[in-house]
Amino acid sequence: MSSLSGLESTTLTHRVVLLGVAELSGRDDVPAHAGEVVSVCIDHVDEIGGDVLGKVSEADVARALNELEDAGLVERADVGDTSAVGKGRPAYVLPMGTDAVCETFEEDARLSALIEHVRTVCAG
Repeated sequence: MSSLSGLESTTLTHRVVLLGVAELSGRDDVPAHAGEVVSVCIDHVDEIGGDVLGKVSEADVARALNELEDAGLVERADVGDTSAVGKGRPAYVLPMGTDAVCETFEEDARLSALIEHVRTVCAG
């Protein structure tokens, strides 16, 4: 398990990306390619408020995933993908439980609806 101390110093974009990976984990869609994480994040921008976060681009998510990997908050997974579609793209997993991510971000009111959504997905 990864240390949760790094979660508290993350940016809003990092938090949205982590919650996106958490949602994909709850759906058993991990390891997740960056494109899958982008799609989940874009789907939930309205829950956060576009004026607070703005648009989330593929570049924003890719950069956040790289920074989160450097901080040990996501891990790159070896998927051994041989298809032309996913070949060469990194895939990511959370090194900690989705509950830990949600609990850490509970105090961030901007994320309330998104956290509730992730918990619902993870519950079943």
